[in-house]
Amino acid sequence: MSPLIISTLTFVLLLVGSCSSQPIDSNPSWSLDLKTSGGFAGVGQGNFSVNHEGRFECSHLERQDLKKGASGTLKPGQLKPISDAVTQLDPNGWNKPGLNVSAADAFGYKLEFHRGKDQAFNVQWYDNTADQLPDDLKKLSDVLLKRMSGSCDGTP
Repeated sequence: MSPLIISTLTFVLLLVGSCSSQPIDSNPSWSLDLKTSGGFAGVGQGNFSVNHEGRFECSHLERQDLKKGASGTLKPGQLKPISDAVTQLDPNGWNKPGLNVSAADAFGYKLEFHRGKDQAFNVQWYDNTADQLPDDLKKLSDVLLKRMSGSCDGTP
């Protein structure tokens, strides 16, 4: 074979190979659903859900009925602290014994974290065990609670 044909075939194979490869997803999809309960009144501090696109929903309990609250899309500056915390998550370290032990009138927290289509992680803790949270979960919890208080129109 002539060098021209070999060079042309090599070029075509490289071109076809690069066109058929899957793009690398630098921002995989994720969603978070934080539900609170307990406290003196027993209704928690509210619930907050958010996804990688910044879509969020708030809700709260009122006389044991779930009430929808604010919803919408977070601005990039509001979403960034949450996204940054999500990139640092290591859910394998979340199953620490003792996190799920409540004190009287403590607020309870349940977090569902979905990464991609197939990965789901759940964790539960209370106010009185928050000091035992792994660093990544503590940071995420702080960021979510702060955003919830700023985006949920002051609902409980």
